[in-house]
Amino acid sequence: MKEKRKGPISRAAGLAEGVAATVRRMQREREPRVLVYDPAGYARLVQPEARGHERIMEIADQMVGHVGERES
Repeated sequence: MKEKRKGPISRAAGLAEGVAATVRRMQREREPRVLVYDPAGYARLVQPEARGHERIMEIADQMVGHVGERES
């Protein structure tokens, strides 16, 4: 259980921490992710620093672009 903050500065600091956590969470949710599936259907997240991540992202962007062209 969180301890209750006392005083206006402590409460403001707690509010700022909550806002910062929310902003970080929103940014994480917007970042594109790469999931690869094995033959059994299990997903694995490819980390941004992993080899091949950038190439997969390029191919995915091209695929999305082609779909957008067909819908137009």
